[in-house]
Amino acid sequence: METSIEEISQVKRRLNVEIEAEEVTKKLDQAYKQASKRVKIKGFRPGKAPRKILEQYFGKEIMDDLKNDLIKESFSNVIEETKLLPLGGPSIEDEAIRPGKSFKYTIIMEVKPDFELKNYMGISVEKEILNISEDYVDKSLEEIKEAHAKLISINEDRGIKQGDYAVIDYVGLWKDKPLKGIKGKDFMIHVGSKRFYPELELGTVGLKKDDEKDILINFDEDFGDRRLAGKSITFRIHVQDIKERDLPELNDDFATGLGKEFRSLPDLRKRVRKDITLREERRIDRELKGRLLKKTTAMVDFELPEVMVESEIERSIANIKQNSLRTGTTLESAGISEEKLRKDLRTGAEQKVKEDLVLGKIAEMEDIRVEESDIREGFQELAAQTGNDLAMLRQYYEKNNLVDAFRNQLLVEKILNHLVQGAKVTEVEEVSENSVKD
Repeated sequence: METSIEEISQVKRRLNVEIEAEEVTKKLDQAYKQASKRVKIKGFRPGKAPRKILEQYFGKEIMDDLKNDLIKESFSNVIEETKLLPLGGPSIEDEAIRPGKSFKYTIIMEVKPDFELKNYMGISVEKEILNISEDYVDKSLEEIKEAHAKLISINEDRGIKQGDYAVIDYVGLWKDKPLKGIKGKDFMIHVGSKRFYPELELGTVGLKKDDEKDILINFDEDFGDRRLAGKSITFRIHVQDIKERDLPELNDDFATGLGKEFRSLPDLRKRVRKDITLREERRIDRELKGRLLKKTTAMVDFELPEVMVESEIERSIANIKQNSLRTGTTLESAGISEEKLRKDLRTGAEQKVKEDLVLGKIAEMEDIRVEESDIREGFQELAAQTGNDLAMLRQYYEKNNLVDAFRNQLLVEKILNHLVQGAKVTEVEEVSENSVKD
């Protein structure tokens, strides 16, 4: 077998593979012998049909199978010989198998770019000084209070207001005919949140319980839900109920109701401040490392593998869809097309891929790796943060094949900590907008 490599670009390679005629002939003879024993041809006993008959009836199938087998058998040897690691599934171009001739095929693959990274230690970067104001604590207490609010049906005789929760039945009509799938019963909308169809939410304002109304919405041509795009849809709604939030009073009783560790409102306030401090310390550290990584990444330029960029876009879209489902919405109902979302996500995906490649380069140059002791400590810290049992937490990660992703997360943190240790960090009250570019 002979292999040659062509460099199409910084991240793309063409591998030309040629398997000798003798090997092809040997494999082809074996394939016909096996086929002769396996297939049934009228007038011939198993294993006795002449090859010309087999070629006539099964030649194309045997050739195609042999071609796939030759590629499959030689591919791993080609990768090992060339020391190239393909990113994603490579594309393969092949010729037809001809008896007595060598078999040639071509592998086109993307690989990680090889680039030079210099002077990445000692970069100047700003770090925000931790400052927890009393107003910040008050705001957090209000958020806790709002999180414990209850939805209750209104007693007064009034119409729906912004901020109310309306329980409605609705159906979408186009040309006076119901649209398949565009309907809901006992469906609750938060009026003014714009999580449903914003025009419909606004159209319910002023309606009372048991009121009915037709609300016309003109959807843009590029609206995410193709059933609605470019159409004028009438939403026929019926108000089942109107609810509002009942907020608890922020006092000692409220605090003690949150847990035995709180004996008074000051106890709760103290805990809130502690939690804010931990959260803000992590935020400041995360943003410091983010600025440092962006500065490091900006120092070098190289071609990005498209397969990595597309994979990052796919991952982001999957996360967005999953988060939307948790809130009871979809991309379609929000008027977001997946095509537009892909375009919007590309720049961020390219930056993420570039950062990952730079981090990998630093890990290689500095010989930074994650040991088993790092993983143990990582799980211990995660268990402490989440309040989960350590053994059960690790078992969950192992069962769901999440350990490798966790290992990579620890590796990234280890690399970033290394960069921070060598950086010139200046503490400031407020990070300047140009701190990443400086």
